[in-house]
Amino acid sequence: MFKAIVICPNEKTAECGSLLAVARAEARKREHIAVNPLVRALVFVAELGIYVAVYETSDRVNGGKLGE
Repeated sequence: MFKAIVICPNEKTAECGSLLAVARAEARKREHIAVNPLVRALVFVAELGIYVAVYETSDRVNGGKLGE
């Protein structure tokens, strides 16, 4: 299943690597998992000045829930 996260860029998220790190961390928090999910796409929406990160969730990824 695909899900998306919206990232509002600032001075610290100017590079692609830092944007991916933010996307992975937020997806881990949202899904309550211990492993980084696979970020499938990172798109800049110029009209809004935001980035949209699309990540994939699956039973295999959700097997590593936090606290277990």
